[in-house]
Amino acid sequence: MSLTDGPADNAPEITPAPDAGVNRRTLMKGVAWAAPVIALSVAAPLASASVQNAGLVWTDDETGLLSLRVLDGASAVQAGALITVPTQFTITNGAGAIDDTATITIVVGRPSGLNLPVGRARGFGVATLGDTDVAAQNAVSYNTLLGARVGFPVTTLVTTRAVSVPSNGTLSIPVEFGLSGSNSGIAVSALATFPVTLTVAFASGPTYQAQTSISVPLGAGIL
Repeated sequence: MSLTDGPADNAPEITPAPDAGVNRRTLMKGVAWAAPVIALSVAAPLASASVQNAGLVWTDDETGLLSLRVLDGASAVQAGALITVPTQFTITNGAGAIDDTATITIVVGRPSGLNLPVGRARGFGVATLGDTDVAAQNAVSYNTLLGARVGFPVTTLVTTRAVSVPSNGTLSIPVEFGLSGSNSGIAVSALATFPVTLTVAFASGPTYQAQTSISVPLGAGIL
């Protein structure tokens, strides 16, 4: 063997592997692709945050010689004078759709400035909310004297509903009020104004409240 012969003469040519390094263009493409993913993850919570733009208001009532359902029975009582009851509330919305669960509470209080030292009279509660009968869900609370219920009751409805309102839209929910509690045989001979407090508490955090009243004049004969 000569000095010019040897393994070096037959050695294969070594060339760089095509994927041995990271190409700058490939790196830039990867960055550009990842950016929208980050943007989407930041924007996602805005849908639930839209309840921050909501509002709540009573938007309708009715005045007339109304026939009111007694909540703990199947009977109804016809008013002998014009009474006024709220019949609808509305959830308003700003930018961003609302798709949330809300706890709806409606409390009808005792008429201010009207006390019954003995005996008890009826108050008001919610018979239907939307198209749902909720009469049995009302909690009726009287003051007591020597173990007997006296005066007017405070009546509370608490229920949970799914609430969907489009962006810059409204959702109106009809409410039918009925008579709560019972009458011990006394006559109420004065104007009675019952305060009504509506509270809507969204599961995502915000809570809204609206006030109205139920007016029962002298001679209505329903309490």
